[in-house]
Amino acid sequence: MTITDWYRDRYRNTYPDPVAMNLRLPKELAAALRDLAEQTGRSQQNLAREALEEYIRDYPLRAYPKEVRHLITPAAGPDTGAPSWEGVDGAALLEQLLANRRASR
Repeated sequence: MTITDWYRDRYRNTYPDPVAMNLRLPKELAAALRDLAEQTGRSQQNLAREALEEYIRDYPLRAYPKEVRHLITPAAGPDTGAPSWEGVDGAALLEQLLANRRASR
C-alpha cells in the first residue's frame, strides 16, 4: 500500500460521503482562521467545518427571543457550568415571556 492509498483510505473512513467545497474568505477572516488553527493545533478545515455545523444547528433558534434561546439549546455536557433546567416547563415559560413582550409594546 502506498502512502497515497493510505491517505485516501483514511479520508474515506473519516468522511464516508465527503463533499468538497471551495470557500473564498476576506483576507482578515482567512488570517484569523489561520491564527486560530495555529493556536489550537487544529486544521483550518476542521475549524471551518465545526463553525458551519454550529451555525446550521443553531440557525432555527433565531426565531426565538434572545432571552429564551439558552433555555431551548441543550447544554454541551455535564461540566458546562450551565444551570439545570430539569422540571421547568419550557413551553409555558416561553409563552409567558412572549406574552410579557407583547404586553410591554
